[in-house]
Amino acid sequence: MNDDTLRLLPFFSMRQAVLTACMLSAGSLWAADTVLTLKQQAGAFFDKHCLECHDAETKKGGLDLELVDYGMAGRAQTDLWTSIHDRMAKGEMPPAKQVQPAKAELEQVLGVIKPALITADRAGREVVQRRLNRIEYQNTINDLLAVDLDLKDLLPEDQQAGGFDNNGEALAVSTEQMQGYLAAARRAIDAAIVTGDRPKTETFKVDSTREVKPYFADGTYSLVDGRVVIFTSSDNSSYSKVSTRDHRIPVRGRYRFRFQAAAHDAADRLWFTVSGSSFAGLEATHKNLGYYEVSAEPKMFEIEALLEAKSAIQFFALGLPGYLKKKPGVVYPGVGFGEVEITGPLIEQWPPESHTRLLGTTDLKTGTLADAERILSGFVPRAFRRVAEDGEVARFVSLTKSLLESGRSFEESLRAGLIAVLCSPNFIYLREASQPDTTRIAAAELAVRLSYFLCSAPPDDELLALAAKKQLSTPAVLRAQAERLLSSPKSETFVKNFTGQWLHLRQLNDTTPDEKLYKKFDELLQVSMLWESEGYFREMLKADLPIEDLLDARWAMLNQRLAEHYGVADVTGLDLRKVALPADSVRGGVLTQAAVLKVTANGTTTSPVLRGVWVLENILGQPTPPPPPNTAGIEPDIRGAETVREQLAKHRNVESCNVCHRQIDPPGFALESFDPIGDYRENYLRWNVTNVEHNWGSVVKGALVDSSGQTASGEAFADIRAFKKLLLARRADFARCLTEKLLSYALGREMGFSDRAAIDKIVEQTQTQGNGLRTLIHAIVQSETFATR
Repeated sequence: MNDDTLRLLPFFSMRQAVLTACMLSAGSLWAADTVLTLKQQAGAFFDKHCLECHDAETKKGGLDLELVDYGMAGRAQTDLWTSIHDRMAKGEMPPAKQVQPAKAELEQVLGVIKPALITADRAGREVVQRRLNRIEYQNTINDLLAVDLDLKDLLPEDQQAGGFDNNGEALAVSTEQMQGYLAAARRAIDAAIVTGDRPKTETFKVDSTREVKPYFADGTYSLVDGRVVIFTSSDNSSYSKVSTRDHRIPVRGRYRFRFQAAAHDAADRLWFTVSGSSFAGLEATHKNLGYYEVSAEPKMFEIEALLEAKSAIQFFALGLPGYLKKKPGVVYPGVGFGEVEITGPLIEQWPPESHTRLLGTTDLKTGTLADAERILSGFVPRAFRRVAEDGEVARFVSLTKSLLESGRSFEESLRAGLIAVLCSPNFIYLREASQPDTTRIAAAELAVRLSYFLCSAPPDDELLALAAKKQLSTPAVLRAQAERLLSSPKSETFVKNFTGQWLHLRQLNDTTPDEKLYKKFDELLQVSMLWESEGYFREMLKADLPIEDLLDARWAMLNQRLAEHYGVADVTGLDLRKVALPADSVRGGVLTQAAVLKVTANGTTTSPVLRGVWVLENILGQPTPPPPPNTAGIEPDIRGAETVREQLAKHRNVESCNVCHRQIDPPGFALESFDPIGDYRENYLRWNVTNVEHNWGSVVKGALVDSSGQTASGEAFADIRAFKKLLLARRADFARCLTEKLLSYALGREMGFSDRAAIDKIVEQTQTQGNGLRTLIHAIVQSETFATR
């Protein structure tokens, strides 16, 4: 600790002084006179304009400026100073009703805070080596071993930080996590290495008649033209009586299923879904194999799927009544399924690629330690995504050797060594070593970062070869590789993972809409919602459409089910396609997509607060603080006597609430015209109970929906159409928000105050090149931030 640090001790607590000393030793902390200048100028400004409301006694908004650390040591302090800076820069502090500082005075103090905050944020940023999350781990195993396994469910759920589950700060490793890695590694090696003879490929047929026949009498099923017809949609999508359970597949592998299906007595086409179900002990697992449409004309369907041993496929009709008691003389629509022809396992080569890639021609019965050393010497660099360092391979060879010497077989000993590699920190963690005398990451690490950003998977041979030749960091080469990955099927993982977290699509199944109020909701609508939001982002990425189309556009990605939900005519079929919207449509952009509207509701009611917070945080990049302690929440009045808007008006009369709610409520009000399943409404709906004992009743219209409002800056809007125009006027704020989200996802860390200049540079560069989404991705990959620790 040098003299400068000792001089600073009076300003900090002991913990802060230690942190400051650490940052000084790294040569990254500003000098003592900078701290003194900040204390003098910012402190004087606070004394004059802020402490009347934000001292230890008053602490309005929970802020006590007497406790701020002018050394800005630690994440909590940089976050606090960032909030102070932003509120001052936006003119929110001091409040409008207070005496305002002169413009020059404000600019002077901000000019002192900003550079100090940049330095403190950069110096205090902890470089976290992040581990692979569940999806990345699964993809990495599958790529490495040439297998196709669902391993993520063997691992604990990943936590999020900054909105993403690939953030290093959230990816701790627990005992439970390591047990999961061990189980996943064992299963992966078991699947990759084959023993015994090649399984025999067979073709056999099976139908559901025996299982379904007892139910013909009650009319829920029938047999028509040799097809078993279903007249109801199952409430439990995990079990269907129409299945191939009478002849389960014998071994794990890829199988082809061929069957005929047709719609019966239906005025229009109908839909169905197929799932593969397997059982491990008492636990069943289900794998959706797709959604299909069918008409009165019988059609032959063919599905290929990789399934576990003893699996069966099941058929579910969609869009039919959940319960049916047939009446004489009434015609009921249904979906009929013929017998299923099953062929498999389908084997392209034997031994499979997974086996030969791992073992070559080594015989597991006669293998030697020399064979194990050769296998591990090739496996370790591929698993670690880099050249093996001195002694790394030897450690795993030593483990294998010790087991051999204890009397274990060659196969058992080798498996242990391979499993140990897959549980090593060098495999589980993404190494991002910087080059000597710089914060730029090395070439191999750049390849890893690019591949996990755009594919959630390890770099392929082409990327690694360019990194080894020191060519990847060349702008033209880096752009070409980013373009290649964006055009590859693996980029679908990027679409699903990013939209799933940015738009909260992963929460789509978390709520079940009230079936009494929202009878239009069904499984096909829900899955169509997901397809729309993912498809919209995918289309924008593919065509490099301007990012403001995420705010509003005159097109949408629809199929028939979703178009009917939105009231858009002339869209038929199950497949998603780009559709031009009517000029007066309320749709267009992500805000009015049914998936987003559903995840921002609770299934029964909507809350302007929840939706408003969502818009602020995910569209405008304005994080909202939690409500003050002991603040009562807003609950809908089920009697309909008082609207949520009226309750929030009372809420905003509380001064401590008003500062946030004047930001939160307007976007929430604009979205009130959409119910919990994303349907457009003019009135709230209520369940009018006529028999309390049985909860019998009917749906009645409640109060009129008012979707008008006024933003915090005073701009009025009449409805969601007008509000989206106001959002378009703030497209620069949205561009910064989206760029920050994408950078956080790409780097596995939250963006700090010191990243703002880089974000602004990326936004400006993208804007000058057409402002397309694909262009934005390229600008991020080409940025200095992307290549820096």
